[in-house]
Amino acid sequence: MKKLIDKKLFAILLGYMGLYHVVYISKRIFLKLMQEEAYLDLSWWDTIFAPLLANFIIVPPVIVLVLLVTKSMLQKKANWGYIFGLHFIFYLLYVILICFNNILYVHFVYDDPLHLFDQDALKFVLYSMNLNFLGYVGFVTIIYAYYYIEQTIKAEKQKALLSQQLQTVKMELLKSQLNPHFLFNTLNGIAALIKEDADKAQRLIGNLGDLLREVLLLKDENVIPLEKELVILDKYLEIMETRFSDHLSIDLYIEDVVKYALVPSMLIQPILENSFKYGYGRNTTDLEVSLSAVKKEDNLLLTVKNNGMPIKDVKEGNGLKNIRKRLETLYEKDFRFNFENNPMEKGVVTTIEIPFQYCN
Repeated sequence: MKKLIDKKLFAILLGYMGLYHVVYISKRIFLKLMQEEAYLDLSWWDTIFAPLLANFIIVPPVIVLVLLVTKSMLQKKANWGYIFGLHFIFYLLYVILICFNNILYVHFVYDDPLHLFDQDALKFVLYSMNLNFLGYVGFVTIIYAYYYIEQTIKAEKQKALLSQQLQTVKMELLKSQLNPHFLFNTLNGIAALIKEDADKAQRLIGNLGDLLREVLLLKDENVIPLEKELVILDKYLEIMETRFSDHLSIDLYIEDVVKYALVPSMLIQPILENSFKYGYGRNTTDLEVSLSAVKKEDNLLLTVKNNGMPIKDVKEGNGLKNIRKRLETLYEKDFRFNFENNPMEKGVVTTIEIPFQYCN
């Protein structure tokens, strides 16, 4: 856990405890002023300060314990049966501790006989259960409400940030496809194919139009099924295969089980584009690029490799930096993103590992 105790939440709980005792002490004062029989023999010290002294010794440590346990259950996403059962046990312990603390206080201050495990102690526990139940439920309600509001605010901020990042990625992807070199080379390839293979040229025109349309019409979805991501990739890869003809080999390995796994939209295309852009070189005229998507335990593992030129200075450009930012926004620290020269073979390998999640 990043922080064991949220100081702001702890202060709110102490404030609730203080307000709870203001109401409780006010009730005792009014009953004493009305000369209620149970309060006639009590001094003003016993009426006002004795409950505060006793409860403020035992309640703050109990608050800390309940806070830690509740936070742990929220992080582990425990089921409601387990949560209710555990809180009921803690409620009973809370009542017993407060009652025993009051019994010990009376014993040591007023030298009364010690009744810890007899019938009188049990009656005291039973009589105080309803009042202490309200106190404990109040603590737990505040804790859950606080974390719910905190998570809601965090989710809204994350949604806004992801929307902004997605628009940035869409614009960069669109600009990359409208790049004069990309369009010139693609159109040049189409022109060369018109006489040689009209059908192939027509498919290339269709793929170029479909690719641009898919990018423009892609909804503001932060995560999409991998299968939908592959539809966009197919258009792009067909264009690249046509452009580079026999000098490019693309191998896809997609496990059936991961086709409906959720991935950040437009995640893979910038990585493949990097493989094409930097893979070709003086000593690499025939490029081999592979994409694999497999399930690895509870994660989805995406790997892009090429046999091209190694990167002398391994630095992430804007495209890869944007990918990392989106992964951090979506998964915080629960992901892995590596971009490095292949230590075993020639070329560069990029790996992304994210939690495996099915689309609904």
